[in-house]
Amino acid sequence: MRRIFFFFLAAVFLGAGVYLFYQDGHTDTGSLRQTSTSPVSGAAATMAATDAVDTEDTADTAVPTEEPALLPEDLNTILDHSETVPLDTIPSSITALVNRNYLLPSSYVPATLVEPHIRFSFSYSSDKRKLRKIAADALEEMFLAAEKKGVVLYGVSGYRSYIRQKQIYDQNVIRRGRAATDSVSATPGSSEHQTGLTMDISAASVGLQLDQRFGDTKEGRWVAKNAHKYGYIVRYPYGKAKITGYTYEPWHIRYVGIATATYLYKNGLTLEEYYGVSGNHDEEKSGVDVEEPDAVKYVTPKPSGTNRESNSEKTTASPSPEP
Repeated sequence: MRRIFFFFLAAVFLGAGVYLFYQDGHTDTGSLRQTSTSPVSGAAATMAATDAVDTEDTADTAVPTEEPALLPEDLNTILDHSETVPLDTIPSSITALVNRNYLLPSSYVPATLVEPHIRFSFSYSSDKRKLRKIAADALEEMFLAAEKKGVVLYGVSGYRSYIRQKQIYDQNVIRRGRAATDSVSATPGSSEHQTGLTMDISAASVGLQLDQRFGDTKEGRWVAKNAHKYGYIVRYPYGKAKITGYTYEPWHIRYVGIATATYLYKNGLTLEEYYGVSGNHDEEKSGVDVEEPDAVKYVTPKPSGTNRESNSEKTTASPSPEP
């Protein structure tokens, strides 16, 4: 009987132990689950709850978060001709400013100089047949477009190295003296021809010469009106010698890219005005940026033509995008 009693007590204690063990294990498991799902903070809980509601309520109408606009709604606020852009004097840049005040280094030689497939006013081999590839390709397109309109253009002088420009300048100093030379020739480093982005052009109507009358020919008017479509500008327009430091050169076209060329054309601006660095040059002493100053034909009095009407009176417009 005593043995049965002990067995009964053992069973009771064993059952109680199993029960307590089970209760402890159940309580720990519940705590872990609660910890894994409990919020770190009240704010996080609110955000989580809000996200949950938003996901359920707006799943089909969710609107992505908008980034701040990089450009103003009114583009004219940054394209108005009264404002300028940061000055670009990087030699290899297609929009670099090169003039009597901003010179190219003597060591600068543009890369990828090639000969465009166009008509030239001469037949011999020369570096002046060359341009940087980007400018050469654009010139080919422009000449081809002109020819389709019955306008036949010729290349006269393209790339000119610093060394070659120095030879031209020094020869003129010997013949004329420095003061007189500065009025007819670009000093070394100040010629845009060194960039490989400039070509002097002409037409049979002016004997394939660099002649100011070119601006009044069918060919010159077409160039003045359409060059920007191919990334070119007439770099030294009529009436801007005091700003550019160079006299009127309707033959001198410079590649700056379609967007910049279009903006300058539509607003009647030179690169100097675009950058806000007008030189206040003496117009009577303005020179020409050509290889043979004596071969240039000037017109007296100055020519007048529709291609030299001030574009500044036109409505300011946004430039065309680059292709």
